[in-house]
Amino acid sequence: MASKEFLRMYNLSEDDAQKMISDVVFYFLVADQKKAIIKRPDLIKNCDLGKKEKKLQDYVIMQASRNLLDTFGMEVQELSKTSQYILTNKLSESGGGEHLQWSDKENAQMGITFVILGLILMSNDKVTDEVLFKFLKNIGLVEEEKTKNSRSSNAMDPEVAELFDGDIRKFVNETLVAKQHYLKRERVQTVDQETEAYEYSWGERAEKEVKQSSVFKMVCEVYECDAKMFKEQMEKIKERENLDDDFFST
Repeated sequence: MASKEFLRMYNLSEDDAQKMISDVVFYFLVADQKKAIIKRPDLIKNCDLGKKEKKLQDYVIMQASRNLLDTFGMEVQELSKTSQYILTNKLSESGGGEHLQWSDKENAQMGITFVILGLILMSNDKVTDEVLFKFLKNIGLVEEEKTKNSRSSNAMDPEVAELFDGDIRKFVNETLVAKQHYLKRERVQTVDQETEAYEYSWGERAEKEVKQSSVFKMVCEVYECDAKMFKEQMEKIKERENLDDDFFST
């Protein structure tokens, strides 16, 4: 329940406050459907809080954040760039992830996101664009460029292409990097100044939402091997997440 004393300062009833809080909860959930970054100015404008004092805006956002965590298992986290938020799913940590319903497209996109995060994790936390897209080509997600007189021998399955809107490069750079912040993309220096080259690493959403140990376990399961086969990565993750050896044997 909203604090009666606090609300009286702004001549608001509890029903008024609950309406504002519900509007913010709804805005967060709708904005998060596409895993987009949620900008505070947009939230304030769309929830009609622009004429409210900042203390009241903060109060409403804080109460909405509590409701999201208690009701939906979603935690509001502020990014390093101030006034920007993401929702991270805490249900999987408490065993409630089985209640989430994802479409085939969402499953495919999240699946390849975790695969890319795994590739980066196992490559000392960074991969070049050349390595990344060669890897995606090897698993059938990037077509070879067609020459004038030949067909691509590595054509992408149309049904698979549709899951990524027909362009995996665009999905990586515009969705995972620019929009969702699962990945970070930085230009690197090359000998040829006219040649553009980039490196990919875990983005801020991945750092806040995804446990490296979970991705590491997934990689071990895919390769059907013991975690100790990747001793260097295992030791790094143990230190980062304060884990013991028993965690990797479960």
